Amino acid sequence: MGSERYRVGELAQLCGVNPRTIDFYTNAGLLPPVERSAGGHRFYDAEAIRRIRLIKALRAQGLHLDAIRERLAAVGGTGDGLARIEQLQVALHRLEGEVAELTPQLSAVDAKDRRVVQSALMAAASFALGLSQELMELLGQIGTGLF
Repeated sequence: MGSERYRVGELAQLCGVNPRTIDFYTNAGLLPPVERSAGGHRFYDAEAIRRIRLIKALRAQGLHLDAIRERLAAVGGTGDGLARIEQLQVALHRLEGEVAELTPQLSAVDAKDRRVVQSALMAAASFALGLSQELMELLGQIGTGLF
């Protein structure tokens, strides 16, 4: 993602939202563009992707736009917290995939191998729990304005 610039439609596609959502967040002051073309097109950077993910997470917690705006202002534009939240979300998604792959294998293996697969599932679940707790703590800090 580096120093790339994304137009509204590209950013929307990357984040799994409607382009109107990008417009709405921009107009609400939640998602400032980093650049405007001579023709008035808005461009966003990789930080916008992190901000959208955080906005979605805070919305899922039931926060209203004013509260989200305050939290984003408290976090700042390029805070380490946003990057850590993104890392945790990626790691959790990866673990979900691993668990989804391992679970069906349980019925197809003998008792000895089943213990190995169950052990791998338990390790993944334990790691996922730790990541989830850290993610919830970070979101809680943002939610309470401590971040």
